[in-house]
Amino acid sequence: MEKKNQKSFAEKTEKLSVKTRQNIEASKNSLDRFCQDYYDGRTLEDIFRELQTLKGDEQTQAVREVLQSWIDWQYNEGSLTNSVKQYVSKIKRVFLHNNIKIHIEDFDEPLEYKPVTKEELHELTLEEIQKIFSVALPRRTGFYLALISTGARPGELLQVRKKDIDTTQKRIKIRIEAENTKTRSGRSVWLTKEAGRLLMIRLKDLKENDLVWATNENPAFAEKAEAQMFNKYTEEAGFTQKYKSNGFRMITLYSFRSYFFGRASDVHREGYAHRMTGHGGYLPQYDRMSDTKKLEWFLEVEPELTINDEERQKITIENLEKEKTEINKINKSNKNLQSQVDELKEAVNRLIQKDTIREKTISVNEGLGVQT
Repeated sequence: MEKKNQKSFAEKTEKLSVKTRQNIEASKNSLDRFCQDYYDGRTLEDIFRELQTLKGDEQTQAVREVLQSWIDWQYNEGSLTNSVKQYVSKIKRVFLHNNIKIHIEDFDEPLEYKPVTKEELHELTLEEIQKIFSVALPRRTGFYLALISTGARPGELLQVRKKDIDTTQKRIKIRIEAENTKTRSGRSVWLTKEAGRLLMIRLKDLKENDLVWATNENPAFAEKAEAQMFNKYTEEAGFTQKYKSNGFRMITLYSFRSYFFGRASDVHREGYAHRMTGHGGYLPQYDRMSDTKKLEWFLEVEPELTINDEERQKITIENLEKEKTEINKINKSNKNLQSQVDELKEAVNRLIQKDTIREKTISVNEGLGVQT
């Protein structure tokens, strides 16, 4: 019966993203450890069977007591409020699968959480990125440049395969599949020329269905491995700062995502940055743009996303040359327009002169009594 029950739950959640399923499993495991610790060795299944014997308001309040005790237990284990709240939100599916509905609004008292302390977030700088790159291996530098270029979540890029990459355009285009995103909405992103060069080297040895930046098919394990390696590089670069409120590192893989967001917002405003980083409900007109127009927008941001100083200078010079060419075209066009205006003025003056002569002739003839 238990195996059948587990299979049924797996079937119910199979359409959820891999990361969501893993979060649900982690939440369930946490609650099970709590039950064995708090209820003298009884398992989560034992607690569910006991709750199922209760009805109505009695069951509702018993569920609240279990959840609140679990919340307090997590705090004692060193968990933070954001993590605790996420676990509670995910455990609802597990309760429902065991025929126990959680109606938080029916609790006599709301669930109690510790207040969240919000510190000023660290803004990653170009100099910090360059220092990290100086100690990182080229393969991982390529991955970091891709994160900076796209603003993607690490887990999204770690699920990209060679077949998702288009190298036929002016800049490499990557298709992030909907099932690999947090919002279940696919999107296309581009790489800077700097990031593209490193990617082309890597693509040579890959087959169409091979993962590009990951070696583990499990995205959670792949992201954990990348995070651990990145932490090693930040320590080697001398960046060991942590937030006082939670002990989290100030510089993580997600710092590249924030770096992209800030630069993209400066050039095209926040709507564009939200759309490119996979946030839903922003800049719907962007979806109706052609790839050519989308790429134009990206190229305007590219200088701000380029890390190597020489590369930045090259792009700046290229853009200045383009601007110079455009200005010359405009000046040439203005000269042509001015020439046309001058010709029109001369034509008008000739007509005025002709009319003036005619009027004088008529006046003289009238004075002489000559009919015209």
